[in-house]
Amino acid sequence: IAALTQGTVVVEAAARSGALATAHRADDLGRALMVVPGPVTSAMSVGCHELLRDELRNARLVTTAAQVIERVGSLGADLAAPPERPGDARDELSDVARRVLDACPVRTGASPERLAAVAGCDVLDVLRVLPSLELADLVQWTGTGWRLHPPPKTGTGAPG
Repeated sequence: IAALTQGTVVVEAAARSGALATAHRADDLGRALMVVPGPVTSAMSVGCHELLRDELRNARLVTTAAQVIERVGSLGADLAAPPERPGDARDELSDVARRVLDACPVRTGASPERLAAVAGCDVLDVLRVLPSLELADLVQWTGTGWRLHPPPKTGTGAPG
């Protein structure tokens, strides 16, 4: 556990406990080791007091979350930024353009009038968005109508 963290906080530890073993491992690995002291009369605080008394090189007494953050930093502060998603032209489409795109057939061409009927919009709106859909390689003119632009071939071209 200690190897997976930037720091270990021991809140309670009996004289012989797994928490003490983890604390010593964290110290061996050079990780921040933080100890919350407990009542001197509690058997569950003996290990915490021993850690502080033994003066392990990385052990520090902490009593607040702010002290823990001061010691190891905020969670995720050192994480890499999430990778950028490649942009998709569909993400930027207006509602009308998206409806026209959804109305386009895959194999055969459809007239602007047919696209308007399927998309539930005016023919002039269809005629207005088709050029931008074509420039974005989302639709293509077949000579007889508009259809979805075929996706790029991903095959290797090897004979079957």
